[in-house]
Amino acid sequence: MMKIGKRILLGLAAFMALSILITVVYLARGGAFKTIESEFEGACVDYPLDGSAEDIHIDRERGIAYLSVLDRMGVARGEPPKPGNIMALDLNTMELGNALATTTDHMSPHGISLYISPTGERTLFMINHPADRVNGTETINRYTETSPGQFSLTQVLSHPDVISPNDLVAVGPKQVYVANDKGAANGWQKFLENIFGVGYSKLVYFDGDEGSTVLDDVASGGGINASTDGTLIYIGETGGQTLRVLNRAADGSLTDATKVKLGTSPDNVDVAADGSLTIAAHPNLMALIKHFINGTPAPSQVLHVTTDSDDALEYDVEEIYLNTGEQISASSVGATYKNKLLIGSITAKKVLICTMEDGLETDD
Repeated sequence: MMKIGKRILLGLAAFMALSILITVVYLARGGAFKTIESEFEGACVDYPLDGSAEDIHIDRERGIAYLSVLDRMGVARGEPPKPGNIMALDLNTMELGNALATTTDHMSPHGISLYISPTGERTLFMINHPADRVNGTETINRYTETSPGQFSLTQVLSHPDVISPNDLVAVGPKQVYVANDKGAANGWQKFLENIFGVGYSKLVYFDGDEGSTVLDDVASGGGINASTDGTLIYIGETGGQTLRVLNRAADGSLTDATKVKLGTSPDNVDVAADGSLTIAAHPNLMALIKHFINGTPAPSQVLHVTTDSDDALEYDVEEIYLNTGEQISASSVGATYKNKLLIGSITAKKVLICTMEDGLETDD
């Protein structure tokens, strides 16, 4: 009996030690122990909105920022839903207008992506969440430009593996990749998701009317974009805290090229005209969770990622914006235009428009 008792005590002690270790690893990965000090070389002003701009895509040829606007904090709190919309912010005049000439019965936009053809035709893709996120069908709306800055709905896409879409990237007028932030069914992946908060997910590719799953091991797809020439796909893996870089074939299939460790949880990925990347991130996921629960500030972070001049698959990562959350909480997107940095949020009803002392782009 004494031996059995000791074994039980040893087993309990081992279980407690493992539980403590898992908790510490979980908190550390989530950034709970990070020290956040606000840093930015420039000045920022608020541009108020009726909802939060979770995603931003800039038409750099025209200087127009398209914003995915929805009262997401209200949704998180269970308040009666208000229709979202895609707004167009003219960065030359700072005037805001509606970008959609037609909408669907239910508008709950998330990730957006603008495709500009070589001859100038513009197509806008938008993730549209259903009113019932548990039982409803997630859809992808495709809009074509019918007059300058005005888009009309031309197609609605869906696929069984598009179950928790977070972001998308258009690579053609009818071709789009859709990144989920969770949903992989693999048992080992489920274990990691439950223990360490790494939600593995699938990436779906639509080529016209048909969709197919091209990846099933994304460590939570928070953001996705394509290189300026379309040969590379970038995925911000929120759970993996990495930028995943993939080679893209003509048939839409993908193969891994490299992974860039970011040391923070990335969200949306913006690609500038010079090919550099701007990535919004969540440096403290624990604070982000508390932000949704009680509204306390959640730190915001923006990274600038460039390729090494000697090796196209070596990337340099520079932090260009960090804030405790007092200026803007829960940064989900950072997008550059000339010497401007636009920062959108999951919850803040505004866009933060920052003027950088040293511009990051070379385009006019």
